[in-house]
Amino acid sequence: MRKYLLIAAACLAIGAIAVPMPVEAQDTGAKATSPQRQKMKDCAAKWKEEKAQKNLSGKAAYRDYMKECLKGPA
Repeated sequence: MRKYLLIAAACLAIGAIAVPMPVEAQDTGAKATSPQRQKMKDCAAKWKEEKAQKNLSGKAAYRDYMKECLKGPA
């Protein structure tokens, strides 16, 4: 019985190694940022400048600024 379990485990291990992974499933290490996420990062960086210039503070001011910034040019 032990022999069969050992053989089955070895076959499964070899089979798992031999099966190639789809390109989507492979982890490349660097995550690509979506356009929305990039836009949020850009707006957050601009918020720091805007905050210093206009002496703004608080969550409400931040939310209003981000709302306008993410809308983009009209």
